[in-house]
This record gives sequence, structure tokens and C-alpha cells, in this order.
Amino acid sequence: MPAGGSVLKAKTFLSLFWAFFVISAVTIGGSYAIVPIMASRLTRRGWMEEQGFYDLFALAQAVPGPTTLTTAVFVGQQLLGFAGAAAAFLGIMLPPVASIVLVSLLYGAVAGNPIVQGFLQGSYGTVIGLVAALLVRMLRARKWRIHEVALSLLCFAALLLFRSWALPIVIATVILVRLGALAWKS
Repeated sequence: MPAGGSVLKAKTFLSLFWAFFVISAVTIGGSYAIVPIMASRLTRRGWMEEQGFYDLFALAQAVPGPTTLTTAVFVGQQLLGFAGAAAAFLGIMLPPVASIVLVSLLYGAVAGNPIVQGFLQGSYGTVIGLVAALLVRMLRARKWRIHEVALSLLCFAALLLFRSWALPIVIATVILVRLGALAWKS
């Protein structure tokens, strides 16, 4: 039995496809809202450790494209190779594509409905909570060093003060963190 008392379930193309399909179909809020749900589902099935998932999630953020899709493809590839990557891709993509097609066909008819407007407004708060939960989990999972905390706070402050310089600030922070990591190891 894997760590955390989870039950190991067989990893097949169909089981991986279905897991990602369900995650994608029932999660509202996009990329950062889906990540904690994805981590929970995968660890509960015993397919991977939470830290391994968040390592792949961090890697997916460095790759251009939608983070959720990239994370799913990386996870699928790690679990079942190319077939797993394909299963995860299809599972993540089918629900939103089908939803967009259906919503575009129906939206004009229900856009003014107060129930629809209330649902959309209520979903906004849920998304904020899921993103906050992801941030807390990622912060707790990381072993922070004092220079990393200081650089993170400096970067955050610089981004708030100098918004038009966001890209150079982030690049400089990444370089300083890498240099600090190299110096720390030596």
C-alpha cells in the first residue's frame, strides 16, 4: 500500500483518461483551481506521491502553454509513457472543448437568467479559495532558506512597485536564486 493509506489502483490508458476526464469535467476555475484536485486524486489512487506531483507541476510552469494541460501530460508520461501522456491530454481536453461548444450554443439564451449569473458569481469565490489552498500547500512543501524568502519578498515588492518591469524583475530573481543555490552547495 502506498504512503498515506491510499489504495493503489491499476494504471491503464482508460483509467488514466477517466481520472483526468473527471477532474477536468468537475473543476471550475481553470489552471490553478484544478491543480490541488489533480494532486489529491492522483495521490489518493496511489499513482504518485504528492511531492512528485508538485515537482512535475513546477516543471510544467516553465514550459510554454496551459499549465494544467502540461502538468497532466507530464504526469501521464511519467505514469504510462506516451500512452499515459495521450490519455491525460485527451482526458483534460475533452470536457472543456465540449463545454465551450455547448456553452457557445446555449449562452445567448440564458445569459440574462439571474440563476446563471448567481452561479457564475458564486464560482468566483470558490476559485479564489482553491488557488489559496494551492499556494499554502506549495509553500508548506518547500524547504525555505532565508535568502530565498528574502529574494521572494523583494521580487514581490518590486513587482508591486514596478509593474512595467515585470519580466526583467522575474528574470533577475531567477538568476539570483540560481546563483544563491550554487553558492549554498559549494
